[in-house]
Formats: sequence, structure tokens, C-alpha cells
Amino acid sequence: MKIKQILSQQVDTEDAKTSELFISLSSIRKQGYLTKTQLLWILHWKSPRPLRHYQTNDPKDVKEITALAFSMRNELLRMHLLTALNGVNYPAASAILMFYDRKRYPVLDIRVWQQLYKAGLVHSNPRGQNFSLQQWLDYLSIIRKLGKQYGLTARQVEKRLFDYDRSTRKEKLYSTGR
Repeated sequence: MKIKQILSQQVDTEDAKTSELFISLSSIRKQGYLTKTQLLWILHWKSPRPLRHYQTNDPKDVKEITALAFSMRNELLRMHLLTALNGVNYPAASAILMFYDRKRYPVLDIRVWQQLYKAGLVHSNPRGQNFSLQQWLDYLSIIRKLGKQYGLTARQVEKRLFDYDRSTRKEKLYSTGR
């Protein structure tokens, strides 16, 4: 199925936990930073595996780093700042940004990247793992362009591609390629 069909035919859905987080975190744009508790909610939602690393972040650092990141206009600087937090990689940082502003930010995700790769919209990293900063910037640009083209938010584009992949995938998600 082509990207146009996927984006026009998929229905927007959020699970209960994600919907609760959107409500609980609805004030962070106005607040201008994250508390450590808010950060842990987001990071646990994205990937609970590195929880012990997330928990080592100092509350003051969390507030200062996220406030500085949210104040930046430069996407490269935003991502660099957020990945300065312990345990935060590009996909986790993208989740922070998505909860900060879901109109402009998608979550960087293996499923979505692989769908973009299949569609010829990205040309590297076919497995969609171990992303580089440049890949994040490319992903962000592509998702925003698709959003503008189809009248969708960045989150809607990303989530529709994610849901399509999850409902149609036959092979394992994390194949080793061996």
C-alpha cells in the first residue's frame, strides 16, 4: 500500500495509557520544562528497559535541560540537549518532543522508519535501528512534509504509519538480518 493510501485510510487511535499521558502532560508547553516525574512517565511509555538509567537523572538537570531544549528553535540543538539526559537516545528524545508538541513532532520509531524506507522516502538504515542524528532530522522533515501534504499533524502521520505496520507486518520486527 502506498503512503497516500495509508495516511488517508488509517483511523487515528491512541491507547488508554497514551491518552492519559496526553492529558497529564497537557501543561508542559506552558510550563516550559519537564519535572523528573514527567520525564519518567514519558520515557517509561517509550521504552521501560533503560528505566534504571532514566532514574539517575538529577531533578534540577531535568528541569534545566528540558527548559533549554524547549526554548531552542534549532532542531539539532534540541535533540543534542535532550540526549544529554541519562538513558535518553534519539527515539526517547523524540517521544519527549512529541508529548511537548504533537502537532510538530513524531516519535522516531522502527516501524515508521521501515515504512518510509519501503516507500523510498528514506534511503539508509533499512532495519530502522541505531539511528543517527541526521536520520532523525531527515525523519522529522519527511513526517512534517507528509503532514503538510495531507493536512495531518506529525503525530497523526507517525501513528498512522505505525498502526498500519503493526496490523500488516508478517515478519519479526527486530530481525537480525543474519
